[in-house]
Amino acid sequence: MSMCSSSGSRGPVWSPENDEGRHALHGTDGRLRGGGVVSTQTPSLFSRAFRVLRKRGPRTLAKHAWWYAVGALTALWWQLRYDIDVGTGLEAAVSDERPVFADLFANLRRDDVFYDVGAHVGIFTRPVAAYLTEGTVVAFEPGEGASRLRTSTGEHSNVILSETAISQQAGDGYHSHQGRVGLLGNSDAAGFETVDAHDILDDETIPLPTVVKIDVFGAELDVVKALEELLARDECRLVYLEAHLPTTFQRKRPDDVFEDYLDAWSLTDLVRVFYSAGFEVEPIYLRRDTHDVFLKAYKADAE
Repeated sequence: MSMCSSSGSRGPVWSPENDEGRHALHGTDGRLRGGGVVSTQTPSLFSRAFRVLRKRGPRTLAKHAWWYAVGALTALWWQLRYDIDVGTGLEAAVSDERPVFADLFANLRRDDVFYDVGAHVGIFTRPVAAYLTEGTVVAFEPGEGASRLRTSTGEHSNVILSETAISQQAGDGYHSHQGRVGLLGNSDAAGFETVDAHDILDDETIPLPTVVKIDVFGAELDVVKALEELLARDECRLVYLEAHLPTTFQRKRPDDVFEDYLDAWSLTDLVRVFYSAGFEVEPIYLRRDTHDVFLKAYKADAE
């Protein structure tokens, strides 16, 4: 979790009230620039279960079934507690990030401005938009997920989609890998244009954040430094960040990608930026499959 634009070069910004950015991204035939068509289809629950059974056996399937059962009950609870319909909340409730969602929903306010930096296909954008009956979600996603994100959030009038990648400066240092955009992307693929985040302050069409979620595939430090001025505002009280740790899972990336990522990655520097912006920081969740850690940064004196 993965983003915003420099003056004069802002990428397409789209909301249900402003369809201008849609054709800038897709053209009039619905095709993604660059040629391919992004499918909005997702595997059925049955096909997922069969794949798990075939590859990992009945014990793992039973664990997955339990996780999904708890997720279904959680989605029902979210509907009762937060008025998020089950259809919208279920995908979040059965995801590996369920504990993060639970903490987020417990701390959101109906009128928050939520920045989803590295929104991918919108697993955070959609349920948060449903919750923010008086607020706004600004979703930053330059990758292929922007197509599905646009389709799946069309019914939410409080979502602004910006097809841009936040960075400290303009460039093309972010790449894509399996739909995710950041420093851990495939360096052989075309780079995504990054833009200076400071321009958000000058863009009156985009509201400034009170809550931020960041998932940027190895570019965490770059993005947090870029957003520091926004984060330091008194109104911004809460940040959730997925830190892609330099573990064996990330080591599987190509050598040049991994080395560039190591040069740019520092948990100490991440925490230092949060502290200088007035936040306290604590880890709240360790992802099971990749061992990435979610950090929660909050301002203790926020009302």
